[in-house]
Amino acid sequence: MLEQQTLKLKYHEQPQDEPNEPIEDSEGDKTITHKKYATIVADPPWYQRGGGKCKRGADRHYPILKEHQIKNIMFNYLDDKVADNAHLYLWTVNNHLPEALRIIEHLDFRYITNLVWAKPYFGLGRYFRGQHELCLFATKGRGFTPKTSKNNISTLIGQSLIKPTTHSTKPKVIYDLVEARSQGPYLEMFARNKRKGWDTWGNEIDNKA
Repeated sequence: MLEQQTLKLKYHEQPQDEPNEPIEDSEGDKTITHKKYATIVADPPWYQRGGGKCKRGADRHYPILKEHQIKNIMFNYLDDKVADNAHLYLWTVNNHLPEALRIIEHLDFRYITNLVWAKPYFGLGRYFRGQHELCLFATKGRGFTPKTSKNNISTLIGQSLIKPTTHSTKPKVIYDLVEARSQGPYLEMFARNKRKGWDTWGNEIDNKA
């Protein structure tokens, strides 16, 4: 069973000229929309627990989820909200790569390639000290349908080393990359901030502009 704090997820729909009105759930939260998303970005809270007194895992910063929980949450929320032809950008950490690939398959997407966020310094690791994060790119249906016409987009995010900010926050340039490669409507899951032109869903989006 999920911890109660992991269930307090909020949805924010970007205003449209002709909006698809969300439907209120039993608690009055507007969390259901009839919109079909062509591009989805997701940054799940992977089950990264830090041991010892230093407590360096992700659980120090926010509630974390196991693979089956992420599968259930994403599958249930995205049910009937994904376009027939769609793109998925799924952030993962290196030791959860197998789980991320299984989640992609569970959501009926097909893994294509990955994008790399390279950092100017290394972090933790027992065998190798990590200096990058991966964003897996997957498609559903005809992957070329939601693709833009640009053909010079690198898999190295920002084409440079990008310094991290707060824990787990991803570089803002990733949104420029996504919008350059993939067409909307756009949805970000497990989001931290609202973004113009995107619908956002997560447990922190009401706390930031």
